[in-house]
Amino acid sequence: MMPVAETPDNKLTPAERAKREGLRARKPYVAAKLAAIAAMEERGEISPIVRLEKSYLCNFQCTHCSAEYYMDRHKKKVFKIEDARRKIDLADIREFSRQADELGLARFVITGGEPLVMKDFDEVVAAIDPEKHYVIADTNGWFLDDKRAKHLKEIGVEKVQLSLDSFIEQDHDNFRNKPGSYKRVMRAIDASLDAGLNLLLSTVLVKGRAKTDEFLDMCKFATEKGVGLYVSYAKPTGSCSDHPEFVIDKEDADILRELEKTYNVFTHMTPTYGSYKGCITVKGIITVTSTFEVTPCPYIDFSLGNLRETPLKEILARGMRNPWLGPYRPDCLIGEDPKFIKIHMEKTKGVTHLPVPWGQGFSDQDSLCD
Repeated sequence: MMPVAETPDNKLTPAERAKREGLRARKPYVAAKLAAIAAMEERGEISPIVRLEKSYLCNFQCTHCSAEYYMDRHKKKVFKIEDARRKIDLADIREFSRQADELGLARFVITGGEPLVMKDFDEVVAAIDPEKHYVIADTNGWFLDDKRAKHLKEIGVEKVQLSLDSFIEQDHDNFRNKPGSYKRVMRAIDASLDAGLNLLLSTVLVKGRAKTDEFLDMCKFATEKGVGLYVSYAKPTGSCSDHPEFVIDKEDADILRELEKTYNVFTHMTPTYGSYKGCITVKGIITVTSTFEVTPCPYIDFSLGNLRETPLKEILARGMRNPWLGPYRPDCLIGEDPKFIKIHMEKTKGVTHLPVPWGQGFSDQDSLCD
């Protein structure tokens, strides 16, 4: 799941403008970094959102999960001692936060897994440092009641991204394989808003869903609530590798682009901060895994390097000079490029510990075609 960049100031609603003014008053350094993103891009610099996957523990087992093959429940079936990789700790996060801050990166998403099951969630927020970065929690909402929402706000979390996979209760619960999860999400929506957290709903678009009344109702609901609805395309990775029928086609994408004109709905391909990056690999987002590997988006299981071995600055440079990732492209690399999808599926097949290390997937030497 990928949160999207904020809307430029000149296109804000009065409520959104008030939120930004509040952030400037409370956290002027963070607000200044967010405001500088457009200027950075004009200079040819990048400021991707950072998705931090410290833990893959989760109380759900969703049909569409892109992180399934990173989870311990998967690794237990295939684990070999020699495959073990060192997990990140709070010191690693503090050092990564420092490097990110030096490069002007401003947005951290704590994801997983389900971050709210993490016993050290508060410590992770502190290690990121909410006085230097805009912190977002990406959650399924199961544990997010009024008390927890207020606590998140108190420790420095600014935004919550809540997963809602269908506006039909039974369908959502079935997709999430968790009875009662729809009611918990609806509770979490109100709890987040009442606590003064910024809120983003996220949903996965599977083939044909864009044409349904259910999806249109969800678009209307989000717009009426005054919150954004981030739509992620189903892609042939993670659990969806076993469900090729979920993968959208051009008709679905075209319908969604039309809906964006009327409703507060967007995807990772939607223009933000006044610019249109196209596919946002590296330019708009990176993922840091539990073993300190950096991947160019949540759905591409090829590493750009390990942060214990390579500084963040060089890892980002690798990505930007990579012919698949760096240049502008109007399509989603892992969702719409048949050639890359085929290569990705071949190189990740049978790999027990993802992502595929730097040099075996992406590298400066090969074109992925060998």
